[in-house]
Amino acid sequence: TFMATYVALVNELLRRINETTLDAAGDGFADARNLQAIAKDAINSSTREILQTSQEWPFLITTYTETLSAGTGKYAWQTDVSKVDWDSFYLKQLSSKDNQPKKLTVLTYVDYLRQQRPSEDTAGTSGYTTPQYIYKTEERKFGVTPLPDAAYEIEYRYWSFPSDLVNFNDTLIIPDRFKHVLIDGAMMYMMRFRSNEQSAAIHQQNFQNGIDTMRRLLLDSPAYITSTVIAHRHFNVNTGAQ
Repeated sequence: TFMATYVALVNELLRRINETTLDAAGDGFADARNLQAIAKDAINSSTREILQTSQEWPFLITTYTETLSAGTGKYAWQTDVSKVDWDSFYLKQLSSKDNQPKKLTVLTYVDYLRQQRPSEDTAGTSGYTTPQYIYKTEERKFGVTPLPDAAYEIEYRYWSFPSDLVNFNDTLIIPDRFKHVLIDGAMMYMMRFRSNEQSAAIHQQNFQNGIDTMRRLLLDSPAYITSTVIAHRHFNVNTGAQ
């Protein structure tokens, strides 16, 4: 899928307001001034606003593999983590251990303290083995238990929060088919800068409608059909039993 570049988005916005565009090859992009610089800011502001309306946009999903260290129970999240899919933690098979690959069971931190922490404290290195559980910590980390005895690999998914676009050839993470939504948001910011509140309000409404459409197409849960049939017990006319 084609992903629009930063300079292409800025130039589309500048054309919409009948202003001079920037060099498509990036010459002078970093040093853009005045309205062109404001257009660059507007693209990033619009992008951030779309991303902040949900943590679970499907185009933000990242699959990451953490390599464990023997005796280490807690591991820091990646710096761009916005939300973690706790149902996705999967222990891969390590050839040197011939362990059974499996989905890891999630524990709360309280359950970890109650069920697993005492044995970790008393068993020491003799308790190091294949992790069976993943648990949530009260910091920006996750934990595994029992403590690993080797460099196992754990795969998990998370939703990222990307950094702002910076370089002229940085690509937009939002799918190209929703580029018009981002442009409407950027136009809203540009019209506010120009103190054209009437035009800003029109673009704001278009922007919100576009985000609502994105949510409907990308985030709405599939429908579940539930039977409304009421079961009746049958009366046997011969025996009088139900």
